[in-house]
Amino acid sequence: MSSPRTDTSPRWSVLLGLAAGVLALHLLLLSGGVSSWSLDLLDAPEPGTGLAPQPSDPTAPPGTAAASLPDAPPPVTTSTVRWIVPKPVPPAPPPPKPKPKVEKKPPPPAPEPEEPPPVEVAEAPPEPPPVEPEPTPTPPAELAPPPEPAPETPAVDTAATSAAQESASAVDASLQNALLSPSADLRYDVSADSKDMAYSARGHLTWEQDGQRYKASMEISILFLPSLLQTSEGTISPKGLVPERFTYRKRSERAAHFDHATQRIRYSNNAPDAPLLPGVQDRLSINLQLAALFNAQPSAFHEGQTLRLPVSGIDAAEIWLFQIGPQTRLTVPAGDFDARKLTRNPRRPYDRMVEIWLAPALHHLPVRMRVTEPNGDFFDLQLRTMPELGAAAPPPQ
Repeated sequence: MSSPRTDTSPRWSVLLGLAAGVLALHLLLLSGGVSSWSLDLLDAPEPGTGLAPQPSDPTAPPGTAAASLPDAPPPVTTSTVRWIVPKPVPPAPPPPKPKPKVEKKPPPPAPEPEEPPPVEVAEAPPEPPPVEPEPTPTPPAELAPPPEPAPETPAVDTAATSAAQESASAVDASLQNALLSPSADLRYDVSADSKDMAYSARGHLTWEQDGQRYKASMEISILFLPSLLQTSEGTISPKGLVPERFTYRKRSERAAHFDHATQRIRYSNNAPDAPLLPGVQDRLSINLQLAALFNAQPSAFHEGQTLRLPVSGIDAAEIWLFQIGPQTRLTVPAGDFDARKLTRNPRRPYDRMVEIWLAPALHHLPVRMRVTEPNGDFFDLQLRTMPELGAAAPPPQ
C-alpha cells in the first residue's frame, strides 16, 4: 500500500526565496552597499511597517498553517564582520616657496650740517687820531743818564764748542808717514769685569812683519771660558798698515774683508758694505798703526792734539778720534815705563772707550790697553814681562 504523497513544492519555493534573499544580502555586504547601522534596523523594525511576522490565526486548520509556514531557517542576525576601508593617502605637501631676496638698501646719506647763520660783527669804533708825543727836553751833560749795558750774549753750547775745537786740532793720521815697530811677542796680565763679576785672564799679542806684509793676533784666555781671538793681516805701505782681513772669534768666527779693488769693506754676517777710506784700520791693527805714527815723527804730536783714523769692526766702520794726553810714568807688572796715553772717548751712547799707553822705550808698542763697554764691563791688559824684539825691518819702498 503506497504512502500518501506529500506536496513539497511550496516548501522548496520558500527555501529558494530565502536563499536568494541571503545571497542578495551578502552581495550588498560585499559591495559595501549596507553599513553596520543599516543591518541593525533589520533586527528590530519599527511598528506599523508590516515587516514583523503576524500571529497565526487559531481558527485556521493545521494543514493550512503548515503549508503556509514551512520549516523556515532561523532569523538573520547582525553580522559582526566589519569591512575596513583604507584611508586615502594624503597628497604630498607642496614644496616651500623660496623666500624672496631682500635687497639691502644703502643707508640714506647723512644730512649735510646746516651752516650756522652768519654772526653779525659789530663795527669797531673808529680809532682816535694818534697823539704825537711831546719832545723830551735834553738834560744837561752832567745830568745825562749812563748808557744802558749791552744785552747779555746767550750761553754757547759747550759740546759744540768742544767739537769745533776738536775739529780744529784734529790731525788726519791716515796722511802721515809711518815706521813700523819690529816684530815682538807681548804677554799681558788681564783683569776684567763682566756683569759685575771680576776675573783674571792672560793676554798674548803676536806681532810679525817683514817690511812687505804683516800679521798680528791677540788672544785672551779665561779659565773655563771660551778664548777671545782677534787676527789682522795685510800689506805694508809708507803710510803704515793696509789690512786685508780682520777676524773676531769668541764662540763663532766673524770677519771683515777689505776689498781694495772695489774700495769696499765686506762683512761675513751680511751687514751692509762700508766704504774703504784711505788709511782705514781694524780694531787690532789700530794699536800697531798708532805706534808706527809715533815712531816716524814723535815730535809732530803733542798733548791736546786729536788723531783722526777710520776704523772697522766686524759689522761697521766709523771714524775714531784719539785724544793725545801727556807723557807720564806708568808702572805695570813688567816694570816702570814712560808712556804716552791716547784716549778714544765715546761720542755716542753705545760707543766703547779705548785707552792705550805707548812706551817709546819699546818702539811705542803698547804696554797697557784698556777697553770699557757702555755698560761698565772692561778689559785691562798690562804688560807682564819684557818682550823680545826682533830685528827692525827695512821700510817699504
